[in-house]
Amino acid sequence: MSPEIIQKRVILDMDLCVECKSCGSACFYGHKNQPIIHYADTENVKVPIICRQCLKPACVDSCPNDAMHQDELTVSKRSPEKCTACGSCVRGCPFGVLTDEMIRHNVPKCDLCEARVLEGKEPRCVETCPSGALRFGEVGSVQESKLLLLGTRTIGHHPLKRR
Repeated sequence: MSPEIIQKRVILDMDLCVECKSCGSACFYGHKNQPIIHYADTENVKVPIICRQCLKPACVDSCPNDAMHQDELTVSKRSPEKCTACGSCVRGCPFGVLTDEMIRHNVPKCDLCEARVLEGKEPRCVETCPSGALRFGEVGSVQESKLLLLGTRTIGHHPLKRR
């Protein structure tokens, strides 16, 4: 019997983010010093840029060496031994999540902490977030929380539906 498809994704509530960068630190140290989470300025606030784990990932489709792949659980990830650092995945990602910064000859990529998730735990970034800005939940729960969704990334509370 194969494991179920992972339906949950990392959801960011920008209203709760305190810019502490705990998520990036937990991810960095948990992935052997790979800077996977980057930060972007949005309305004078630095927010974490985390892989959306798209159902049809453009980064996978754009990789000419099959280094990027989506496993049977729908988690997109990289096979470092196949990566030639060509940067196709970086240019293919429509959300700018991947950067062309090469670490040990490959581009760091979020793997949704798949091993942890399969053990019933949350991804490191979510577990360490002190303000609750990062959550690990079903995409459908975003609408129930009155949050706006861009792709599979929550961008903040709906202005007419405040808590």
